[in-house]
Amino acid sequence: MKSNKTCKYCGALLEKDWIALNKKLLNPNVKEYACLSCLADDFDCSVEDLKIKIEEFKENGCTLFK
Repeated sequence: MKSNKTCKYCGALLEKDWIALNKKLLNPNVKEYACLSCLADDFDCSVEDLKIKIEEFKENGCTLFK
Protein backbone atom coordinates (compact mmCIF):
# COMPACT_ATOMS: atom_id res chain seq x y z
CA MET A 1 0.00 0.00 0.00
CA LYS A 2 1.36 3.40 -1.01
CA SER A 3 1.23 6.44 1.23
CA ASN A 4 1.26 10.10 0.33
CA LYS A 5 4.81 10.41 1.67
CA THR A 6 7.84 10.47 -0.58
CA CYS A 7 11.50 9.47 -0.28
CA LYS A 8 13.67 12.29 1.00
CA TYR A 9 16.36 11.37 -1.55
CA CYS A 10 14.66 10.37 -4.80
CA GLY A 11 11.03 11.42 -4.36
CA ALA A 12 9.55 7.92 -4.83
CA LEU A 13 6.17 7.25 -3.26
CA LEU A 14 6.62 5.21 -0.10
CA GLU A 15 4.82 2.11 1.05
CA LYS A 16 3.65 1.93 4.67
CA ASP A 17 6.08 -0.91 5.47
CA TRP A 18 8.97 1.22 4.20
CA ILE A 19 7.98 4.03 6.57
CA ALA A 20 7.77 1.53 9.42
CA LEU A 21 11.23 0.19 8.54
CA ASN A 22 12.69 3.71 8.64
CA LYS A 23 11.19 4.16 12.11
CA LYS A 24 12.45 0.76 13.28
CA LEU A 25 16.02 1.15 11.97
CA LEU A 26 16.57 4.88 12.42
CA ASN A 27 14.32 6.44 15.03
CA PRO A 28 10.61 6.09 15.87
CA ASN A 29 10.28 9.88 15.69
CA VAL A 30 11.91 10.31 12.26
CA LYS A 31 10.01 12.81 10.07
CA GLU A 32 11.66 12.19 6.69
CA TYR A 33 11.82 8.75 5.13
CA ALA A 34 13.82 6.87 2.50
CA CYS A 35 12.52 4.33 -0.02
CA LEU A 36 13.92 0.80 0.17
CA SER A 37 16.48 1.47 -2.54
CA CYS A 38 17.86 4.60 -0.88
CA LEU A 39 17.69 2.99 2.58
CA ALA A 40 19.66 0.02 1.23
CA ASP A 41 22.29 2.45 -0.07
CA ASP A 42 22.45 4.11 3.37
CA PHE A 43 22.94 0.75 5.10
CA ASP A 44 25.15 -0.73 2.37
CA CYS A 45 22.90 -3.75 1.87
CA SER A 46 20.48 -4.99 -0.76
CA VAL A 47 16.80 -4.17 -1.14
CA GLU A 48 16.13 -7.90 -0.73
CA ASP A 49 17.92 -7.82 2.66
CA LEU A 50 15.54 -5.06 3.80
CA LYS A 51 12.49 -6.95 2.53
CA ILE A 52 13.59 -9.95 4.58
CA LYS A 53 13.96 -7.73 7.67
CA ILE A 54 10.45 -6.35 7.15
CA GLU A 55 9.05 -9.88 7.11
CA GLU A 56 11.07 -10.81 10.20
CA PHE A 57 9.79 -7.77 12.10
CA LYS A 58 6.20 -8.62 11.08
CA GLU A 59 6.60 -12.25 12.16
CA ASN A 60 8.00 -11.08 15.51
CA GLY A 61 4.93 -8.92 16.07
CA CYS A 62 6.50 -5.48 15.77
CA THR A 63 3.61 -3.03 16.08
CA LEU A 64 5.16 -0.59 13.60
CA PHE A 65 4.27 -3.00 10.79
CA LYS A 66 0.51 -3.22 11.36
